[in-house]
Amino acid sequence: MRHGRLLRAAVPLALLAFVAGLALGPMAESDLFFRIEAGRQILARHALPGQNLYSFTYPDHPEVDTAWLFEVGAAALYASGGFPALVLAKTAVLVATFAGAFALARRRGGGLASSALALAAAAFAGRERFVERPHIFTLAGIVLVLAAADALASDDALTSRAEPGRVVAAALGGIVLWANLHAGVFLAPALLALAAFGARLDGSRGARRLAWLASGAALAALATPVGWGLVTYLRLHTLLPALHPVDEFRAASWISDAPLLSYGAAVAVAAVATRPWRWRVLLPAAALGLLALRSIRFGADFALLAAPLLAVALTRLARRARLGHGFVPAAAVSGLLLALAAGPRVAAARAGRPAFAVGLDERALPLDALRFVAENGLRERMYNDFELGSYLLFEGYPRYRVFVDPRLPAYPPELHALLGRADLSRGAWDEAMSRYGVDSALLADAGLNRRVAWWAPATWALVYRAHDARVFVRRLPRFAALIAAREIPATFSFTLEAGTITLPLEPRPATSPVADCEWRRRLGDLLFELDGEVSARARAAYAYALAAPTGCLATADERRLASWLGAFELGAGRAGTAVALLERALALGDLEITTRINRALALEREARSGAAAAAWDEVAARAADSTLAGKARVHAAAARGRLAPP
Repeated sequence: MRHGRLLRAAVPLALLAFVAGLALGPMAESDLFFRIEAGRQILARHALPGQNLYSFTYPDHPEVDTAWLFEVGAAALYASGGFPALVLAKTAVLVATFAGAFALARRRGGGLASSALALAAAAFAGRERFVERPHIFTLAGIVLVLAAADALASDDALTSRAEPGRVVAAALGGIVLWANLHAGVFLAPALLALAAFGARLDGSRGARRLAWLASGAALAALATPVGWGLVTYLRLHTLLPALHPVDEFRAASWISDAPLLSYGAAVAVAAVATRPWRWRVLLPAAALGLLALRSIRFGADFALLAAPLLAVALTRLARRARLGHGFVPAAAVSGLLLALAAGPRVAAARAGRPAFAVGLDERALPLDALRFVAENGLRERMYNDFELGSYLLFEGYPRYRVFVDPRLPAYPPELHALLGRADLSRGAWDEAMSRYGVDSALLADAGLNRRVAWWAPATWALVYRAHDARVFVRRLPRFAALIAAREIPATFSFTLEAGTITLPLEPRPATSPVADCEWRRRLGDLLFELDGEVSARARAAYAYALAAPTGCLATADERRLASWLGAFELGAGRAGTAVALLERALALGDLEITTRINRALALEREARSGAAAAAWDEVAARAADSTLAGKARVHAAAARGRLAPP
């Protein structure tokens, strides 16, 4: 008896540990940034703004905020505990949701092991949606709807007048709360209507109660500050993806969504293989499964909704196959889920990483590029892509506004149509940027971002290129000093097959304030990076730069280039050329002892004994009493013919 109680507790705890393990991790959800800022503004104004506060492109465009309560909560949590508090709160919501789903699966007849396995599979299939976004409350709402449907359709509910009333009241209250947290509340009346129709097919006397609850849920879904705006919001989400493809609206595919599709196939096979069927259970799962196939954003919703069905089916199949039940399978499932939960944490600790990292994941943010644009005053009218816009408004509003951010309905179709095109010419893109008053641009994920190739060098100067981020500025008089100091002689092309390709820019654009000699020096640096060596074309660019009259290059740049290129020529066996370059560096004030050593070696290889001996004497004098000084004196003596060459 005692072992049985322990087992009944251990199995759900192992499941919840597994779910928590999938949810706990660094905060990398870009949408959360704008959610926090929206919550701040709601708290400050004591009302929903109703218009696009954060954009300089469409500041008066109406905004329908269907997740205002989530945003207020996110802002409050961030103010009290930062990103760790938000990660922990998200995890708590998901753990509670799966605890409710486990209890539901058990009430439907699922075994301990089968229920835990089905829900663990659902969690794994939907894990990409375990992020700090309001849709986690839609997952909780789905469990609420399933529990209400089960309660109203059961025979026990039909024999009592009080119990159905409490169920309906609790369900409608939960749906009102859900409606103010996430627009996914539209699933409540839809799933309840399907359950009611299924119950009628089953011949259940609870069909009418479910139909009335579905009607009430439709009204409860509108009990928000935006009211009927929910319908407008949902309609926009069906139209905008056609103008501007968004990853979370794409159809499911084996390449990207194999776990979810495999899970769906398992649900379908289990449903077909087990009887008796209950249409009240099958119809909502089938409908949401078809919706998930069309739009991957509903994948986690389907996985959770179908998990109790799968749990019952697995339990029936196990009984038919006489695979046994009780301690052994339950203990095995508990051990497996605990191992899967603990394994990544142990591996991280052994690798010297935190076992539980719940702060901000900065890897996806171009922080160095953001510092660059801030230091150079480029934020005022700066183009940015959708995802980056969320962080920019979180970090910069109200001082700065953004070009665009992930609040899709906050922008008109014309902007989505522009950003959704893949065939724009540089001229058409520049015309659009002029229309919006854009004078700078920060693009992240440059290796996969086709828009990096749309900034024409005649109009735009590339002034930052690092860590997969690119910054362009319009060739305006107020940016002339920045361009002269930082312009990079490059442009870009893009193809689906190769991604972004960096193209050296030669000749210099006529409107660039950079001198020809400096342009060629920078071009040489770029070519050296692209070729991975001092290639013939890089060497030619450097030679052009150094051939310019004295004073064309900045003294420090000319000195560094002459010294570095001299070392390269020495290594390449061209000692005569190396001597000239190294002596040029020294004449420009090079104080590095390495430059003097290279010059002495070059003179030695040129068989200029007297000059080599004098050069080694200089090295020895500068090296004082070090080992290097002794070696330099040996070389000097050898050059004078007093000792055999070392």
